[in-house]
Amino acid sequence: MIPNGYLIFEDESFLDSTVAKMNALRKNGQFCDVRLQVCGHELMAHRAVLACCSPYLFEIFNSDLEPHGVSHVKFEDLDPEAVEILLNYAYTAQLKADKELVKEVYSAAKRLKMDRVKRVALRSTVSSSLPSLPSSPS
Repeated sequence: MIPNGYLIFEDESFLDSTVAKMNALRKNGQFCDVRLQVCGHELMAHRAVLACCSPYLFEIFNSDLEPHGVSHVKFEDLDPEAVEILLNYAYTAQLKADKELVKEVYSAAKRLKMDRVKRVALRSTVSSSLPSLPSSPS
């Protein structure tokens, strides 16, 4: 049945499967059009995905003189593992970082203007630095 003369179909798994496929493409280096140079490490990704997640990278890509081909973005002041964590977040919406890397993730998120990640990392850093209260006797 077609309500109002339109075929309407919503694929519940489309977004999840598409994002998972994009991440697999990234990990295989397929159709990647940006190279992030992070302290000598090269990370490949897709400009469109990064532009959606990072206002900082959106600005860079938007002003890129060569919009076709592979963009190169260099960071000498960020931790490569932290940037990889942010790339994984961009493709999976899951932020997974060892507690030793949370400050570096915060710094990278701040630089890339990834505000939600920055807030989560800051909260984690602040809560982990608070002294634990001694348990009271019952």
